[in-house]
Amino acid sequence: MNSNYYEGQSFQGLRFQEETFTGLQFVDCTFTDCSLDSCTLRHCDFSGCVFLRCRVSALKAETVQMKFGEFKECVLTGVNWSLLQPAGRFSEPISRMERCRLKYNSFSNLNLARFDFSGSELMETIFAECKLSESSFQGCGLQNTEFFKCDLRKADFREAVGYRIDVLNNEVKNARFSLPEAMRLLGPLGIQLE
Repeated sequence: MNSNYYEGQSFQGLRFQEETFTGLQFVDCTFTDCSLDSCTLRHCDFSGCVFLRCRVSALKAETVQMKFGEFKECVLTGVNWSLLQPAGRFSEPISRMERCRLKYNSFSNLNLARFDFSGSELMETIFAECKLSESSFQGCGLQNTEFFKCDLRKADFREAVGYRIDVLNNEVKNARFSLPEAMRLLGPLGIQLE
């Protein structure tokens, strides 16, 4: 990469491991079949970019802004989405996610109301103090994914499996769940069913 500013460009098959990138700006770019493994981003901006079948693992981010990112069929491991929060918080880092696989991800203090996670897998992931009202996790594999002090009002968890939701620490009014998985919600209440 020879420039610091890229707009409307397509990148395919890029592979980077343990690299550091500083001061890059991408606007309306498309990344296809790219891989970032244990890389560091410093003072980088991504706006309106699309990531298709990309792999990101153990990403380190310092003063990085991502706005309206779209992820399709990506594998994302160890991403802290709060570190990708745009300045001023007028938008969120991601606007769309389709059929992605996330593991060890962290979402903190993000507004993801009405976000559609359906069809994706989110394993060993944590949502802390996020606005997730009316979001859809329908049919998601949520193995050991925890929700802490989140607004889950009217969220859709039908046919989702593996989640950990403490009904005493999350707002769950009018959220939708399927049996038998919904039995997990009773654990924090100390109720035993026979």
